[in-house]
Amino acid sequence: MSIEKITAFPEITLAVVEGENLVSITQGYYDIDKVTKHIQTCIGMVRKYEKMGYYNLAQPEFISEVITTFTNLEVSKKDVIRANNFMEITGYECNRVWQLPDQMKVEASQMLHGFYITYDTDNWEDFSVEPIEDKASS
Repeated sequence: MSIEKITAFPEITLAVVEGENLVSITQGYYDIDKVTKHIQTCIGMVRKYEKMGYYNLAQPEFISEVITTFTNLEVSKKDVIRANNFMEITGYECNRVWQLPDQMKVEASQMLHGFYITYDTDNWEDFSVEPIEDKASS
């Protein structure tokens, strides 16, 4: 049994550009309750696939299977900016944040809010979520 702590940042669903500036972003999950429920659902999906024998070559891991594969969370701000899913972006002709000019990507990164997720490597269901208070964090 090992207790691990990671950061997680919800993916961007909406970005608003006015002129040369990114003025706001909206992230898919913005509070502890929603993030907790989302992770619980994704743990359930991994456990279901595990019972079906999907992971026959290697045991699933919390970060790679639950967080990276199934949730709409990323483990770093850089990964949020690089996400390749469609986003609603108004005021600029693109549909993904990584397509914005560099300065707007920096602005988006600075606006992101995130969470610390503490989990037990043996019992994933035993996890906690707390907000990252310092917006300058990774």
